[in-house]
Amino acid sequence: MRSRRILLLAGVAAARAVVTLVLALAFWAAAPVALGWLPTTVMTASMTPAIQVGDVVVSRPVPREALLPGRVVLATDPDWVDRLRLHRIDHLDDQGALVTKGDANPGVDSTPLHPDAVLGVGVLRVPWIGLPITWLRTGDAVPLAATVAGFALCLAVALRRGVDDDPDEPTPPHDDAAHAQPLTRRALRARASRSRRVGRALGFAVAFAIAGVTVSTPASASFSDPSSASGTVAAGRVSPPRALGCYNDGGAVVTWAYEGWEPRSFDLLVNGRVVASGIPPWARAARVPNDGSYSLFRTDRVTVRTNIGEQWSAESGESAPVGGVLFGFGRPYCR
Repeated sequence: MRSRRILLLAGVAAARAVVTLVLALAFWAAAPVALGWLPTTVMTASMTPAIQVGDVVVSRPVPREALLPGRVVLATDPDWVDRLRLHRIDHLDDQGALVTKGDANPGVDSTPLHPDAVLGVGVLRVPWIGLPITWLRTGDAVPLAATVAGFALCLAVALRRGVDDDPDEPTPPHDDAAHAQPLTRRALRARASRSRRVGRALGFAVAFAIAGVTVSTPASASFSDPSSASGTVAAGRVSPPRALGCYNDGGAVVTWAYEGWEPRSFDLLVNGRVVASGIPPWARAARVPNDGSYSLFRTDRVTVRTNIGEQWSAESGESAPVGGVLFGFGRPYCR
């Protein structure tokens, strides 16, 4: 009996610790909104290892003169009108535009940022709390369902009235006149206990809901939009692929045309993420690999990148739309 009591105490304590940790992370992700700052969920790995997929980065507005090299900025992405870019400022060009670069990318982004496009500078990273948002947007149902079920279980255990709570004190027998007052006190204690439990449940639910809504703005820092190295003649001759097309042949096959120096290889990118590399220089078509990340409810954009040397590359300005089937089961197809 004593061992059972200890296990119950340990289980309730562990569940309350998990719920407290999740709500603390959610608080730090959501609270800065009151200051006019912008929490953003990181959707891609272009800023690893400093910033991981599923982290929430909080950015605050700064004056233009504070946009200095080395700072991580959140801005509207000029290459993708429906996305945000979360990259580090590499340097400023001659016109004062911000040349940005993902820490994990081999080169700088192809399009500089105008200072007016910057929404803020990153000041706080909250780890992990945005992972459910990334799973929801990529259609990863298994980890999302497991996380929701696990948190619900912890919440239920954390709100449980266990052996660590003060039990109601037994009321000794009395005559009818003397028994009325103790019963009243006990009823009040029971009502207060129920109110505390309901209050805790509502507080947890509201905090979690607010946090989920607040951190749902995605920052898709594109996973490699490198441009050619500036100031070199060879780099200026790198030509991007053009005339992208797509057809279905048991899956999505992307085609392209290329005119220019013979490249070392081509890369296939989906939403800026490299999904196939080392494509031979004579190839003008490649099958989009089925890695389970496509969704019926989302259109992904496939681009092709030319690689001339270690640092010389150019990505196509056009893209081919590709979709998937429910929760990634099946093959990607051309839309």
